[in-house]
Parts: sequence; structure tokens; C-alpha cells
Amino acid sequence: MRGKRGDRCQKEVVDGIKGTSDKKIIKARYLLQTIRFLKEVSLSASMTLEASIALPLFIFFFVNIIGAIEIIRVQSEMEGVLHQVGNEVTIMAYDIREGEDLIGVNNGGAAEVGALSGYAIYQVKRRLEDKLTGNPVMDGINGLNMLSSGIMTGGDIVDIVVDYRVHPIISLIGFKDFMVESRYYGHAWTGYDVAGGSDLSDIQEEMVYVTEHGKVYHRDVGCRYLKPSVKSVPYSQVGSLRNKDRSKYYPCEYCGGNVAGGNVFITDYGEKFHTNVNCPGLKRKIYTIPISEVGGRGPCSGCG
Repeated sequence: MRGKRGDRCQKEVVDGIKGTSDKKIIKARYLLQTIRFLKEVSLSASMTLEASIALPLFIFFFVNIIGAIEIIRVQSEMEGVLHQVGNEVTIMAYDIREGEDLIGVNNGGAAEVGALSGYAIYQVKRRLEDKLTGNPVMDGINGLNMLSSGIMTGGDIVDIVVDYRVHPIISLIGFKDFMVESRYYGHAWTGYDVAGGSDLSDIQEEMVYVTEHGKVYHRDVGCRYLKPSVKSVPYSQVGSLRNKDRSKYYPCEYCGGNVAGGNVFITDYGEKFHTNVNCPGLKRKIYTIPISEVGGRGPCSGCG
């Protein structure tokens, strides 16, 4: 609207120049120059106003994005250190446990808990000290809280927890500070109590070996009947052959494609023919189960 008014004023001035004296012409020219100057000033002022609004918004979003990326980086550093220290603690737990058994010390695990907890806290803070300088973690290394950690509790579990607060780069225009937690959770290298505290001799049961389609169980994993009986037959006869379950033979998904002739390999209970005697499909699956779960299977005549 401002530009249209200025153009209309210029037109009126030009129309009024015709048939006037030189003095009036000079005044008219001065008026035209003033109008042009005002138009340029108005355009420049509008551009300055837009820039004054857009630039702070751009800085606001840019600074917040940089702050979020830095917080993610710090958390990645924290997780990496916890993983390293946690693995060391789980291995040290085995050494301490074996050392106590060797010298005959039994204090309920208090010594190993104290030693491992102190080691974990010291190592975490030592390795993070240089990495927490000039970043979003509030109070740096002193802002780390590890009171929620539990070392060698609840079945020799190593649970290292670090709580800390992070803040934006420029708190006046960014989000508020908030709590972040990093954690390592693992089991010490001290083994598992599979008996649940009971005497293994009371719950031990004989384990036997069975195959996927076998009708007997085996006491010896090296039994000759556990080895698949692989036979070589002409490819032209495969279509008329049947296994001992009266099933047809189909091409092996690993090696049975694009067979034109020659000999192939089959087994008594398998349903696939193979072109390679070393094919992984020829390996029989053997399962180890308690003897109470054999079901209707009978003992093997060779090892049962």
C-alpha cells in the first residue's frame, strides 16, 4: 500500500509540473527526490525488521540442537566407561572369590563387596574426569551420583548406576536441566547355583541323546546309530525312492538346486537329496534331554 501511494504521489507531481514556472519545477523535482528517498528508507527498514526477528530464532534452534547433540555424546562416553569398568569388576569378583576360598576366609562376602564397590567408583570417576570438562554435565565429575549402584548383591549381580544432571549450553533460551541415568548390569564371573542351594546329588538325573525323528534314545553320544547313514544314488532314481518314513526326497535348499544328472546323497530318514556330501543339511540334529522326557522312545540296541 505504501508503494502504491508513493507512485500515485509521483504521478500527481509530474502532472502538476507541466505548464509551470522554473521555480515550481525545482520544487517539484525536490519533492520527487524526497519521495524516492522515503521509499528506499521504508524498504530498508522492513528488511532490517525481518532480519531482527529471523536471526534470533535461527540462533535459538541452532544452539538447542548443538546442546542436544552434546548431551548424547556425553551419555555415550558414560556408557562406554561403565561397560569397561563393569567387565573388569565381574572378572575381579572371580579372583577375589577364589582367593578367599584358597586362604580359607569366609566373611559373608563383605570384603569383596567393599573392594569391588570402591574400585568401581574410583575407576568410573578417574576415567570420566577429563571427559566431563566443559560439557553439559552439571558440576562435572562432582555431579555424578553412584548411590543407586549394587555390587555383588542379589546373586552376584554387578549393577553400576550413575545419575547426573545435564543443562543446556545457554540456559536462558534453552530447555531446563534434567536428570540422566547411565547403567551397567551384569553377572560376576562366579558361576551360577544351578541347584538352587540344594545338593546336586539329590536332583541329578541321567541325560540321554535323541534325534529329531528317532524312535530310540541313546546313552552314548558316539553311538554308531547317531551317525546319519548317507547313501549315494543316481539322480535319475530319486523320484521313485522313499525314506523309511515313506516320504519323498526333495532338493536340499543348500546344495540341491540345478541338478542335471550324476549321483546325489540321501539318508534313511531325511527328506532332502544333496549334491555335496559335506552339505550342512546332512548333519543330524542331536538333542540332550533328561531320561524322564524320552516319552515313548525305547533304548538304543547299540548303547541303551
